[in-house]
Amino acid sequence: MAGAKRKKTRRVESRVTQPTLFWKPNPCWIAFAGFAVAVLVFYWNPLTNANTTPQWDTIDYHYSVQKFASDELKSFRLPHWSEFSYSGFPFLADPQVGIWYPLNWPFLLAGITPRALQWEIALHVLLGLMGTWLLAGLWLPSPWYAAIAAVLYGFSGFFAGHASHLGMLQTAAWMPLLLYGLHRSIRSGSRTAMGLTGVGCALMMLAGHFQSALYTFAALGVYGAVAAGIEKKWRAAIAALVVCAVLAVLLSAVQWLPTMELAGQSTRAGMKFETTNAPLELRALWTLFSPDHYGSVSGNYSGPEDRTQFYFYAGVALLPLALLGSLFGRLRWAALALVLPFAWYAFGPSAGLYRVTVHLPGFGAVRAPVHAWFVVALGLALLGAAGAAVVSEKVKLPWLAVALAIFTFCDVLYWNSMENQLAYYRGSFESRYGIFQDNFERAVRRQLPEGTRFFSPFASPTFGPLNDAYDTRIPVTYGSNPLQLKRYTEYINAAAGNLNLLNALNVGLRVNENGTAVVNADMLPKFFFPKRLTAVSARQSRLALASANPAENALVEGEIDGLAQDPEAKVTVLTADDQHYVLQCETATPSLLRAAIPWYPGWQAFVDGRPVTNRVVDYALIGIPVPAGSHRIVLEFHDSKFQLGAAITLLSACFLLGAAVWARRTHSSNSSSASATT
Repeated sequence: MAGAKRKKTRRVESRVTQPTLFWKPNPCWIAFAGFAVAVLVFYWNPLTNANTTPQWDTIDYHYSVQKFASDELKSFRLPHWSEFSYSGFPFLADPQVGIWYPLNWPFLLAGITPRALQWEIALHVLLGLMGTWLLAGLWLPSPWYAAIAAVLYGFSGFFAGHASHLGMLQTAAWMPLLLYGLHRSIRSGSRTAMGLTGVGCALMMLAGHFQSALYTFAALGVYGAVAAGIEKKWRAAIAALVVCAVLAVLLSAVQWLPTMELAGQSTRAGMKFETTNAPLELRALWTLFSPDHYGSVSGNYSGPEDRTQFYFYAGVALLPLALLGSLFGRLRWAALALVLPFAWYAFGPSAGLYRVTVHLPGFGAVRAPVHAWFVVALGLALLGAAGAAVVSEKVKLPWLAVALAIFTFCDVLYWNSMENQLAYYRGSFESRYGIFQDNFERAVRRQLPEGTRFFSPFASPTFGPLNDAYDTRIPVTYGSNPLQLKRYTEYINAAAGNLNLLNALNVGLRVNENGTAVVNADMLPKFFFPKRLTAVSARQSRLALASANPAENALVEGEIDGLAQDPEAKVTVLTADDQHYVLQCETATPSLLRAAIPWYPGWQAFVDGRPVTNRVVDYALIGIPVPAGSHRIVLEFHDSKFQLGAAITLLSACFLLGAAVWARRTHSSNSSSASATT
């Protein structure tokens, strides 16, 4: 009795004499601060040095479209359609623009520069580090082991190699955090955890890289199955996965509904990648041991065609530690579930699994299975951390985990940032892109007739970024985008051998066979009345493009009864912008007005305020039926899929927010009642 009394007295004295802290450090905040410092150190040169810049797709695509979107938003315009690529393109339907992705909003509002994109990369690497640390912390006994996993993933060769693929990097950064949220949901059965993980899935989808999002969802399914088996909570796992899928679909509808429509009209429609141009090559695995195996670090590259896809180095200690980690503990099963099937898939058709998965929903529409490596990289990082835990426990050196984390960071800092030619370009934006863009803009503006387009058979790096027309705001016939419109692509391909098609595309300046720009004296206006019409099917129209002369005879899909072209018909453009045209037409007979604008759902014509149905002319462009007489024509673009998607997203967000507020109030009320009862 006396001993118990003394123990109680000591506990009381301890509480009294212990100093009171105004703020008690939270391990998550400490980890966040540490990783933030590590990210700043890792990216210090590209973040602060004016003689560095992002490169390849991050500039050629993301910089141009984000800058254009930012400029439009700051002018209080929403650019659903733009004429600065492919003679007109549904700009916001393209998922890689990322305009609805909240983590892009601060940069879009502040203004996009090449340096801003580097900050976007750094921000998402920080996200990947924190997510991996939290995920590994569910399995490992020390936060330092979890920190090793974070370093092995967030600063790995995948992130260095894909710094030039911003959307892919953003998506890969989300995956560890989503796996963590899923596991927490399974373990606790918490609706809040499920809801937050579902919101995270939606944010990942809004980042805009479909293929990486597809692989992330596949990883969630595989990891969820393993976690459910270990935790013995299958119902909670199924519920969590269903909630994640439903919330992801509903909250990202503002993007994926327009994107699905665009994909259906694009060159990707119906395409099946049963064979692929970029499988993982066995020899590329040497980069796990030797970072400069292919010359990616030194710049003397000698490996497979796309150097950004075949660089995997994550530290010299990764594979020994991962091998050790695969032999012990429960974590190995979850990690191996990420490594083995996704590595097998990444090897492509020759390995076998790819031939099966290509028949699953979504998988048949993606190429380059090597892009799934980020899932493998996370699994290896988790195994490496588990191996570090085994070593530390065997040798009985608590500080070894700290030493391994610091050593690994220094290792990847040198190879994946300071010396790596993939991570960023060692030169200014001006020297790499700007000087070419300025020269191109000056040369084209000096010769291009006002209100017309510039034709080149392809986007060229000699013009600057491949989508530089968004920067210079010069209407062009080309672009750089995997979702280019299928009909328009076939039209422009046919135009290479039939200049009549270029004339009818409002091309005022074109690149000739010698590579020099010449003014097109035979150019036709953007809107004109063809002399004759011929009714054709879509197939007949496509086949006739090789010899078509739209000025003389327009190819109209479907019936043309009631239309009799007036050779004296006139059209005057009253106002014009990318998404809205007002015209004044005068014709003695009902005639068809041809618009040199790619046909796409959403373009609506009004004659004196009454809607009319647009026709497909010359396989790819818009035709507007005009009654006899003098009429005011309005042609404008309305994206109905966006309107529906925005409504779904907004209503879902409001419902989710209302449910969260209600749950919080209910919890507070129950807590107050319990306190009062006590």
